[in-house]
Amino acid sequence: MLELDLSIEAAKPILRAQVALPIPFSEPYDYEVTGESLDKIQVGMRVRVPFRSQTTIGIVVGISKGSRFRGIRPIDRVLDQEPIVRPFDLELARWIAEFYFCSWGEAIDQVLPHFLFSREMALEDLLERYSSPRDSQQPVISKSPHSLTEEQEIAFNRILEKMKSHPDKPVLLHGITGSGKTEIYLRLIEENLRDGKTSICLFPEIALSEQIKHGFIERFADQLEIFHSRLTGVEQLKAWLRVKSGQAKVVLGPRSALFAPLENLGLIIMDEEQEFTYKQDQVPRYHAREAAKKLAELSKCVFLMGTATPTLETRWACEQGTAERLVLSKRVVDRKLPEVEIVDLAEEFKRKKRPVIFSDRLKEEIAKNLELKQGVLIFLNRRGFSTFVHCLKCGTILSCKHCQVSLTFHMETGKLICHYCNYQSAVVLNCPSCNAPNLKYGGMGTEKTESELGKAFPRAKIARVDSDVARKRGKVDQILAEFKAGKIDIVVGTQMIAKGFDFPQVTLVGVVLADISLSLPDFRSSEKTFQLLTQVAGRAGRGEVPGRVIVQSYLAHHHVLKAAQTQDYELFYNSERDTRKELLYPPFAHLINIIFKSKSEKSLYDFSRELKAALEAVRTGDEFKIMGPSPLPLYKLKGFFRWHLMLKGESVESMNRDIRQALGKVKKPSSIQLLVDVDPVSVL
Repeated sequence: MLELDLSIEAAKPILRAQVALPIPFSEPYDYEVTGESLDKIQVGMRVRVPFRSQTTIGIVVGISKGSRFRGIRPIDRVLDQEPIVRPFDLELARWIAEFYFCSWGEAIDQVLPHFLFSREMALEDLLERYSSPRDSQQPVISKSPHSLTEEQEIAFNRILEKMKSHPDKPVLLHGITGSGKTEIYLRLIEENLRDGKTSICLFPEIALSEQIKHGFIERFADQLEIFHSRLTGVEQLKAWLRVKSGQAKVVLGPRSALFAPLENLGLIIMDEEQEFTYKQDQVPRYHAREAAKKLAELSKCVFLMGTATPTLETRWACEQGTAERLVLSKRVVDRKLPEVEIVDLAEEFKRKKRPVIFSDRLKEEIAKNLELKQGVLIFLNRRGFSTFVHCLKCGTILSCKHCQVSLTFHMETGKLICHYCNYQSAVVLNCPSCNAPNLKYGGMGTEKTESELGKAFPRAKIARVDSDVARKRGKVDQILAEFKAGKIDIVVGTQMIAKGFDFPQVTLVGVVLADISLSLPDFRSSEKTFQLLTQVAGRAGRGEVPGRVIVQSYLAHHHVLKAAQTQDYELFYNSERDTRKELLYPPFAHLINIIFKSKSEKSLYDFSRELKAALEAVRTGDEFKIMGPSPLPLYKLKGFFRWHLMLKGESVESMNRDIRQALGKVKKPSSIQLLVDVDPVSVL
């Protein structure tokens, strides 16, 4: 009888689960389902599984009978009583993995709070322990305090019509700065709540979403939840659980907010669509805009992008009919766009025989504002005090010992800092090469700009907003609140102050040096410069008093500056579109940047050539071009040499397929790190 039982048992098919683990370049692993796991395992649950010599947590992405392999190991434990990852979340993660060249597990890891991969508690236990109940679970919808302009009304009704039907394509709300895009967002979310649906509103910067949250809180109260990466692990989990349990129905935040577990999603909004911070620079290297399009498609909801300066990709999609464009050409209350004046720093240098930080014209306008007690924003997209230190005798520039870049002097800390690897060094008095005491601090950053402003206007109250300040929790909010209250006269900042902020008392914006991003070896440098200048100029004149903008530049006659001066997006777009088309750059092709990093430059060079040969062997005809291998502009970072191959073609899917095939034909040395960046926003 015992033998009969064993034979029957042996004949039973094995139930196997495919488990996605957050491991690079891997397919889901097969595990046997045994014991009590047989009755409760479902797709979307977390499981603890053995992996190599330890255990780890993964997500079940499939269940079937039989296995592709013999002798597979069993699952240790099923952690959840119900799936915590929904089917369309798995589908979204699978799409991210395939399009952005990572593993399915790495993409799922992005969808869930990391806390869930470090704790083996069931979802029900997590809810009981960490969930914070709200005072009310009914929609709180206050009446909108503003009436809409005619253009706003037309745009609002058109988007609302799409929300009530079956949206077929994304919508671009192309509105000049100060045209009232945020008010339209708020009203659409209100309508969504009335229909029992949920909304996601994305903003590019944590500091920006923190500022905008006050307007959202006024309208949505306890329906609102804010997601961002500066929350602690427990805070992130609590926010995720409030959304998962249905307590919060409106989610606000940067790109990570896209993965909030909202049910019945009706609207995804992406404000400042042009911002490159929507592209993640770590695996998975996804762009939130493309992921939002896919999520909207899966959820059958409206995807709305808003900006004054659309990316060429989005504007081209509207031209091709794959996105719909709605235009807001006027500011609210008929306020005029600020007058923009360009000051030629080359001429200023000729007159004064030395470089200047502030032209006479800019200082004159700052003095006027201080006398009238009107706010001033000074913009320079470079932090620190001096951007390089060099020896007047031998010409040596003090550089990072790990990166091929100059060190920046930060007066606040009294240190020389590398902005790429954060290497820090004490200030030295003598040149490390020739020992001469002739070190000169050159260039300028926001710290030096703030210091020089203090010397020029000693009675003014001045504050700085950049990423150094933003590291101090709550500091940026405090500065901006005091600025809005009139306790601060001048705010100096980087691109953090260039978009979204609405300060009615600001009537003057000064751009210290508009040339910084134009000089970068990047095909997007013109686009980034135009967008940044247009956005920062839009901070002026948003109240009763008209605004003025002073733009200082050594390239005063550059066509990008001329287009930004009149905020003429179409002039810029038509010129840049034709250039991109001729060179076959996005939006007319996709780029894939394959980056190689190694301590050994020779092995890196040899392997990059070997992979190029393998790609050429598997490529069908001329379906894509291969450029390189060549060193990246930032040739050495964090102690690693960096080379790359650039692929240019129409289909990401076919290029990814050939990359995978080529990688299977070569043996990568363990000393080399390989990164694949699909549709990079920068090639530095």
